[in-house]
Amino acid sequence: MFGAGAIDNTDNELVVLNMTTIVNDCRQDVWDAYIDNNPGGLFFHRYGWAEALAVTYDLPVFRLAARDGAGNIIGALPLILFSPPNAAKRLISLPYTDAAGVVAENGEAAGQLVSAALHMARELGAYHLEIRQAGNPEQSTFPAGNAQWQNHVAHAFKTGLSRVLPASPGALWLDLSSKVRNQVRKALREGCRAEIGGRELLPDFFAVFSENMRDLGSPVHDPALFQHLADHFPGSMQVVVIFRAAVPVAAAILLQHGATFFNPWASSLRRERPACPNMLLYFTMLDFAVQMHCERFDFGRSSPDAPTCRFKLQWGAVMEPLIWHVYSRPDCHWQPERESLTQENWRSVSLSDSLREGPALRRWISL
Repeated sequence: MFGAGAIDNTDNELVVLNMTTIVNDCRQDVWDAYIDNNPGGLFFHRYGWAEALAVTYDLPVFRLAARDGAGNIIGALPLILFSPPNAAKRLISLPYTDAAGVVAENGEAAGQLVSAALHMARELGAYHLEIRQAGNPEQSTFPAGNAQWQNHVAHAFKTGLSRVLPASPGALWLDLSSKVRNQVRKALREGCRAEIGGRELLPDFFAVFSENMRDLGSPVHDPALFQHLADHFPGSMQVVVIFRAAVPVAAAILLQHGATFFNPWASSLRRERPACPNMLLYFTMLDFAVQMHCERFDFGRSSPDAPTCRFKLQWGAVMEPLIWHVYSRPDCHWQPERESLTQENWRSVSLSDSLREGPALRRWISL
């Protein structure tokens, strides 16, 4: 079995293909330097993201790196082994994440990383390899199956959403529709105010997030996840909270990577919707990103026909490819679109029970 060595361990050679060596894993500083300097690198490729997920939910993490003959990294693929009770094991890049797929200098290196991941999945006893990929990589990235793996299936049931940001807050305001601007003004008239900070705002964020998840019928993440992320990214993670009468009513997490802000979580209290705090929340995030001289804002994933997708489109977002590639062993089938965040009758659970029982259930929902 392949171990996920500590960050200061010597690299473990996994396989050599056409003078490209695939190793598991490399030091944190080397890994992050490659991700930071590769245009295809996302925040979710960073070493600390997978580490926070793995530590929170006690999951094995692996980081495959492709090296050329001179020892330079030319590709990377983070993976977590996901072993739900009474369900087939999957090797995923990465669970709880929109996309953290292959990043590589060329299609050949990318394809070799996928081949190495298939080899690792077999050795780990996984029945499926699931690579969550943003954009449209070269076809050679995803080789055909073989006797041990069926031909892969590309699932496109979710879409990414992002927008290019203007150069100034004034230009951002004018870029929004009159309807959106009026709803932002309404939130201010209703007494909503925004606050942007760090981990000191996490209790306020989680109060909103956990209640909203319960109301949506979804078990909530373990609050330790957000604490671990704050530990790993003290300078890259921002917490945005909208208060009304000193009560948090909307909240979000922002993660900065290069010139892009990513927003993986945003919530508002259903009972406060008439006051439009969610509109002030999104405007505050976009305005802050512009003030930080970011060039792009990533709204996270949505189902293409869902209300959340239409909500994000009104902020200038455009839909982008988000493809989840699945390889399965013969006679094994996995369709990620059938997995659901919602649990039957979860909306009727008390908030205290949802906080106590939710994280154990959320651990085994990979969405």
